[in-house]
Amino acid sequence: MVKKSKKSKSKRVSLKQKYKVIKKVKEHHKKKAKEAKKLNLNRKRKVEKDPGIPNDWPFKEQELKALEARRARAIEELEQKKAARKERAQKRKLGLLEDGDTATAGEQDFGEGKSSDYSTGFQKNRDNSDRAFYKELVKVIEASDVILEVLDARDPLGTRCVDMEKMVMKAGPEKHLVLLLNKIDLVPREAVEKWLKYLREELPAVAFKCSTQEQRSNLGWKSSKASKPSNLLQTSDCLGAETLIKLLKNYSRSHEIKKSITVGIIGLPNVGKSSLINSLKRCHVVNVGATPGLTRSMQEVHLDKNVKLLDCPGVVMIKSGENDASVALRNCKRIEKLEDPVGPGN
Repeated sequence: MVKKSKKSKSKRVSLKQKYKVIKKVKEHHKKKAKEAKKLNLNRKRKVEKDPGIPNDWPFKEQELKALEARRARAIEELEQKKAARKERAQKRKLGLLEDGDTATAGEQDFGEGKSSDYSTGFQKNRDNSDRAFYKELVKVIEASDVILEVLDARDPLGTRCVDMEKMVMKAGPEKHLVLLLNKIDLVPREAVEKWLKYLREELPAVAFKCSTQEQRSNLGWKSSKASKPSNLLQTSDCLGAETLIKLLKNYSRSHEIKKSITVGIIGLPNVGKSSLINSLKRCHVVNVGATPGLTRSMQEVHLDKNVKLLDCPGVVMIKSGENDASVALRNCKRIEKLEDPVGPGN
């Protein structure tokens, strides 16, 4: 009796079978291409080329020279603005920023530098709550190692307060100021990227989207590497928390020795300071709402053993030439506190 071999059988196929498979694959690809052609799926759009200036036009050389001059002038202006912003950033770090030099580079670019004189304090006719909020702001700045200034992504320059930044710079060189661009889900992604690039020329800046979940605890986080950014912005989970915590952990390390730090969160009312704390803590530890001025005093929240967060009431630093209407349109002041509530509506 002949014993069967225990070796595995060969996986080789005959040439006839091999060419049969190749033929079937070709027919399948041909069929798919034919269907795609019927549906115009593979149709490439023709890009219309710029015909340029006709050669027989008598003023072609003059027009080309003028065009080149305009381009050179635009590049030169852009370089000057960048150099001015870098110089301002260096002055901020060294604490050499003059009181008269209060117009930010963004205000100069957007033509808002005319009414740039900020009041260094509160006006005498402000109510007692505003003065109390101002005292709380001073406490937060003095007690913090890192200060997060929260900006609204819909109006970063309008919600950025130069007076608060000057207070941080004057508090000492050991204070670190970071800009946080909040509510990035309410603006296009391209606008967020351009604003971050613009703000990072002066100070460190990070993008953030607070959690909009209604549950009391276990608020979700989303990593920016998990899926497409467009899909991330449509979710109710928090976005940007990992990047922000990583940045704060870097500030807590000094010469490879970990130390606990205090992070103060400042900004205008209703920019999302309390929502930021809830999103980082992943549970509702402070009250939030659409009404400005909900936070009345400084609140301490321990994120972990190395990071402590300080929630600060929103403070409106009125510019000279700014009225209640512009403040109300940013939702920074309650309607019942306006002297003329009809003005902003018009």
